[in-house]
Amino acid sequence: MKNWIKVAGFASTVAISMLVFQGQASAHGYISKPASRVYLASQGINTNVGSAQWEPQSIEAPKGFPEKGPLDGQIAGGGKYSLLDEQTQNRWSKVDIQSGKTTIEWTLTAPHKTSSWSYYITKNGWNPNKPLTRDQLQLITKIQADGTAPAAKTSQEITIPADHTGYHVILGVWEIADTGNAFYQVIDANISGGSSVPDTEAPTKPAQLVTTAQTFNAISLKWQASTDNKGVSSYEIYRDGKFIGESTTPTYQDTNLAENTTYTYTVRAKDFAGNRSEWSNSVQAKTAVKPATDTEKPTAPKMLMTHAQSSNTIDLCWQAASDNIGVAYYEIYRDGVKIKTQTGVMFQDISLKSDTTYNYLVYAVDTSGNRSAASNLLTAKTKPAEVIPTGTWSSTHIYVAGDMVTYDNKQYRAKWWTLGNKPSESDAWEQIGGGIADWNSTKAYNGGDKVIYNGKTYQAKWWIRGERPDASIVWELVR
Repeated sequence: MKNWIKVAGFASTVAISMLVFQGQASAHGYISKPASRVYLASQGINTNVGSAQWEPQSIEAPKGFPEKGPLDGQIAGGGKYSLLDEQTQNRWSKVDIQSGKTTIEWTLTAPHKTSSWSYYITKNGWNPNKPLTRDQLQLITKIQADGTAPAAKTSQEITIPADHTGYHVILGVWEIADTGNAFYQVIDANISGGSSVPDTEAPTKPAQLVTTAQTFNAISLKWQASTDNKGVSSYEIYRDGKFIGESTTPTYQDTNLAENTTYTYTVRAKDFAGNRSEWSNSVQAKTAVKPATDTEKPTAPKMLMTHAQSSNTIDLCWQAASDNIGVAYYEIYRDGVKIKTQTGVMFQDISLKSDTTYNYLVYAVDTSGNRSAASNLLTAKTKPAEVIPTGTWSSTHIYVAGDMVTYDNKQYRAKWWTLGNKPSESDAWEQIGGGIADWNSTKAYNGGDKVIYNGKTYQAKWWIRGERPDASIVWELVR
């Protein structure tokens, strides 16, 4: 049971008790259903993963997988979190899912314009005791997006092949439209096959239900995971005999409670067929009294680090502080001077000098104005400036709407903020003058856009991506 913890495949709702991260200039996100490897780490179920536990939304690497992206053996950690790349049969806790239709849910802490979502699964016969490589994976599906920013909770339906059972790794890749990067998430899945025989066996009951923390308005719970012949889909949580929510992991945080009040909790497991377990033990917990005068400081922000730099930007993130009442905001200092006040735990410092070292500190401030001690001191350096001909596109330069560049002897104008996206391939660029460009299967086109394909000119009737001009009614032959 230690490494074969039965957590959810998918469920209608989930209570997320982890820290919530927010972004500035780039998108961030993780797979929350079925729970990904790093999401389970953020819940304390997968352990010894290093800083990834505090930033599950930041497994970011170049897009274009499998041709590009993180190297073989570094796929799970995106080339940044090597502990996530450890791979053995029993290293990671598994989530139960069934073959067939499965819903994948992403929690996006900074939604951004999206190119596509791709899902892969390990092939039958893969070796779970060797690092994850491209040749072990097969594509399940690729879902093209329309270039807009998705919702903070975004779901897609994929189909797990019927011949895949037992332990498999599922890889989800979220490609961003206006940067050169994508976000990578792996799910360690215990797959059970579909059956025409009705499943009437209920899961085992959750055991050892306990409270792990109480504040004046919240109570946190955890319990021992249940098992089931076909897999546990979720847990139902009851407070004082009334249903209050579901969780796909054996943890739950009940919020917005009254202070100085006693509550009683029970939990039961549910499988994919809807069979429910017996009730867990009941546990009582009492919320604290909200202090009349708050003099308690928040804890200091921890693990201040940089996860990206350019010649004029430094991206920061840190572990959220905690407080008896609540953290209101963070103060960010560069070289001893306060440069930003914000609520999120990610920040991009912009308009910096190239090849220059900067020092950063972060403080937490609670709702009563109490200020924490300083975070760890972070020293970070911007990259040297790239010397390029004026007007020539650079993969490391940030462009904003209206900027014009030359690429492959053609002129392009940026539609919005973009970094690392080739003008000939990205929706962030529009060609101006210089003739008509060749059709590109990865680029989205709007109504009226013209392309050349096999020597002929076609014009798009409306938005389209990935469909050949000679094989789609959305394209009209011009000449």
